Amino acid sequence: MMNKALLFKEWIKTRWMILLMFAVFALAMGYIALRISSAARNVGMPHLWEVFILKNVVLLDQIKVLPLLAGIVMGITQFIPEMTKKRFKLTLHLPLGENRILFLMLGFGVICLLTLFTVSYGGFLWGLSSSFPREVVAAWFSTVLPQILCGFATYLLTAWIILEPVWAQRVYNAIIGLLLVSLFMIQGVPGSYVYMLPFLYGVLVLLAIYPKISIKHFKEGMQ
Repeated sequence: MMNKALLFKEWIKTRWMILLMFAVFALAMGYIALRISSAARNVGMPHLWEVFILKNVVLLDQIKVLPLLAGIVMGITQFIPEMTKKRFKLTLHLPLGENRILFLMLGFGVICLLTLFTVSYGGFLWGLSSSFPREVVAAWFSTVLPQILCGFATYLLTAWIILEPVWAQRVYNAIIGLLLVSLFMIQGVPGSYVYMLPFLYGVLVLLAIYPKISIKHFKEGMQ
């Protein structure tokens, strides 16, 4: 019961921003789909295939920062109210244990982002699979996947920075965060970074642990 109450609190706090992000992603994907449709009508789909494949065009490259921004916005929306309105101290006193509380809060944010990215990118690439070879679509997906993972990375980093009570440590965390984010914002020909994905997944697992360090400082009353 307490788990559901905490998750419901997170939903109430973030629901409008989540819906806004869905709208932004839908508009961005729709714009790119319209451009592809217009180009196909003007030059023909066979020629469009040739341009995309021979010139190693990466679709969705124009909006590669959207997942990054979505992660930051989700983290700010979820955790800034906890710190500025002194809610987090009360949240930690719930009869759940700090690990469970942190897991539920971060899990909620990750699930929301996962749903956003799955619906947006999955729907877009599924639509392309009816016009382009599945191998090409799969290569495009593997190319934009690091950028999608970057959304989860920036979310976890944002939570780590906001929950940290020591301002000097926040600056240090932000510098580390910028360096880590640069690993995800890579650019290359379709499919060129597929072998780097296990490393990026490992970084995400590590980042999921970092907010617990901030909570430890918070409970110790560090300023």
